[in-house]
Amino acid sequence: MAYDTEKYRKKREKVLGMKKRGISFGVISTIVSICIMGAMGFVVLPGTIAYIAERNLDDAIYRLESSASWPNEIVTGILETEGVVEAVTDKGGKRLIITFDRQEVEVVIFSSFFAKNGLKPTLLNRVNHRQRVTILKEEKKLEAL
Repeated sequence: MAYDTEKYRKKREKVLGMKKRGISFGVISTIVSICIMGAMGFVVLPGTIAYIAERNLDDAIYRLESSASWPNEIVTGILETEGVVEAVTDKGGKRLIITFDRQEVEVVIFSSFFAKNGLKPTLLNRVNHRQRVTILKEEKKLEAL
């Protein structure tokens, strides 16, 4: 007959002084791991979501050859174009910055729009939107110094 471990379990625990108290180490480590993973997700997720939302955006920066300010009708007309997220002028109104989705719109469409309205703009730069936002943040830091 084989030795039955369950039969004398209570006696063994009483003699050895083993009592089951509190929460086990496995449960504590699981709770701590979940807390750490949740905190990391809280830190990383907003940046990831922002990247996914802005990954296809580009900025085109235009200036009129006559160095005049951009008319407001042109800015609102550009905003009506499909795929354009934002169209703003800089502080002096000399530069027009168009934020657009590069999968839906190309810069050629803006050139034809300007030609229809009798304007002669110059494309100063086409840059990734995230890169331009980073540059603006750095410029604000330098201005604050």
